[in-house]
Amino acid sequence: MSRVFPEAKVFAAEDIRLGLSAEFERDISEADILAFASNSGDANPLHVDPVYAETTAYGGRLAHGAFQVALASALIGMHLPGRHVLLANLSARFPAPLYFPCRVRVRGEISAWNETTRGGQLKVSVVETSRQVPTAEIVLGFTLHEPAARVEPALHAPRASGQARGNRVVLVTGASGGLGSALVEALAREYDVLAMTREHPLSEHLLGLPGVQQWQCGLDDASQSRLGLMEALAGRPLYGVVHAAWPGAPLGGLLQAQDEVIESQILFGATTTVRLARLLFEAAGSDGGRFVAISSVVASQKPVLALSAYSLGKAALEGAVKLLAPELARRNVTINAVSPGFIPTGMNKHKSEQQRKLEASRVPMGRLCETNDVEALVSYLLSPAAGFVSGQIIGLSGGQL
Repeated sequence: MSRVFPEAKVFAAEDIRLGLSAEFERDISEADILAFASNSGDANPLHVDPVYAETTAYGGRLAHGAFQVALASALIGMHLPGRHVLLANLSARFPAPLYFPCRVRVRGEISAWNETTRGGQLKVSVVETSRQVPTAEIVLGFTLHEPAARVEPALHAPRASGQARGNRVVLVTGASGGLGSALVEALAREYDVLAMTREHPLSEHLLGLPGVQQWQCGLDDASQSRLGLMEALAGRPLYGVVHAAWPGAPLGGLLQAQDEVIESQILFGATTTVRLARLLFEAAGSDGGRFVAISSVVASQKPVLALSAYSLGKAALEGAVKLLAPELARRNVTINAVSPGFIPTGMNKHKSEQQRKLEASRVPMGRLCETNDVEALVSYLLSPAAGFVSGQIIGLSGGQL
């Protein structure tokens, strides 16, 4: 016997825009929670046994977190965007317990949308109405499965080169730099690489590699970055971020440095790292993800007076890595920093042979750090073998103190 369901609303791609919202209210009864426990198999006594629940610190039964996720699913599937939607990924947090029986208001707002790829995000809140307490915050990534009319690529759209091969996707920032280019080439052997550049495009060699896609976008606009990432991923989860970008290494001490120079280094080390972590937290799949930041031994380990602002900025990056680790762990996402010594590439590529020999003489192993040393450590930190390594600052100093 077939069951008759209500009709879902229909929003076509051209109807969707940032800020578009929908909401509904409903009562949650004991019967709702017991039915959910029976259907899901989650009959934890905190949800179904009133005697047990009263003995806990909560003092009563709580609605399942997954039940609130189901309410968000009802909003996206029946109200906004409705009939043509397909859920791609989600992240959720529960800032307060939801006791029942109760009445809740479920509200969703389009927080990201790209008409070219028919992909977007719906940010949903669940609020217990009698106390006006938010009990769930859920971000749902979605695509539309209606036939897509041809739309010309938007300005700054990712440039496709090598075809995606169905591998996990890793975003590399600073992809056109010396170290960034080497990392793109190395990682493309195992991953589909989204190579993020700003002023300088990728080399023709990198653009021709299978699985490498160029994304020209700045890191200073969080909303633009989120929209661009959704477009580039086209509904696929993001597995990893390798953050190799950096806004130069200004010379001089802090007392002589201009305020804006110091601020730009600190903001890039801290704020930009947090922004990228948010993107990964939202876009990671059910199997979690990896964040690897490229720092330097001249950060916390061995700051250099002649590069004071740079050392301070990299130290801010390392601090952000440590503080982000426990938060990202909720999505099974690890974050670590690789701190190499002097590398004869990137900002050091113009150093003289004499300067390189001098730097090498200070390394107990008798040689400079090479790009393949960094590639090997980054590859390990992206691998399943490093699944329990997080919040660590790992130096590549060759034994140098």
